[in-house]
Order: sequence, then C-alpha cells, then structure tokens
Amino acid sequence: MMDTQMTDGAQPTILVVEDEHIVRMVTVAMLEDMGFRATEAATAAAAIARLDPAEGRLQAVLLDINIPGARGRDMVGEIRAIRPGLPVLIASGADTEELRLRFNGHGQVDFLPKPYANAELREALGRLGL
Repeated sequence: MMDTQMTDGAQPTILVVEDEHIVRMVTVAMLEDMGFRATEAATAAAAIARLDPAEGRLQAVLLDINIPGARGRDMVGEIRAIRPGLPVLIASGADTEELRLRFNGHGQVDFLPKPYANAELREALGRLGL
C-alpha cells in the first residue's frame, strides 16, 4: 500500500488523461476534494509529456481508454516504459471483463467503469493503494 503523504508534505498527484473537457474537469474536482493534486492531459502526447520519471509526486494515472492519439494497450505500454511501477486506472464505458483480459499481466492496472461517481473513483483508487 502506498503512503499518500509525501515526506515533504506535498499532495500526491494523479494524472487525469481524458479528452472530454467536462469529464476531465469533474474528475479533477473529485480528486482535489479527496486531497489529491491533479494534473491533466487531453491527448496521448500530452500525457506522455507529463510522465517525467523525476516527478516523484505523480502517484497514478487515470486513463481514458479511448484517448486520441493512442490505442489503450499501447498507452499503458508507453506509461510502463517511462514509469514502470506507476499504477494505472483505466476508465471506460466498455466491458470491464474484456478489459481485464486485455490488460492481464500489465502490473498495477485497475478499471473504473464510466460513468463513475465520487464513491466509485475513491474505491478504485483504494484498490491501487492510494
């Protein structure tokens, strides 16, 4: 289980990768209400640019599986190449069981069915140890 309190007192950060502005905005607000800091990306390229391995506060990625510029599996692979142990929470309206099979063996990956509310987001983050 990860400690969400950083040694310097800074809030842990979650990267929200979502192309729909309103969904991204609401998700960021939910995360901030939970005590996280959120950083945003609307495209695959923007998400990759925010995965600096030197950024120690980044604790997880909440990834829309249908992000423009990447296929979901490729995006998880790119995240793993840059930040191997970073938990990834995949948000999708697709069948969660199909996604579980597709991402089996990708390490710390969990799933959040869309649409989701605060309680479901909190529970999913908890499963990732946040």
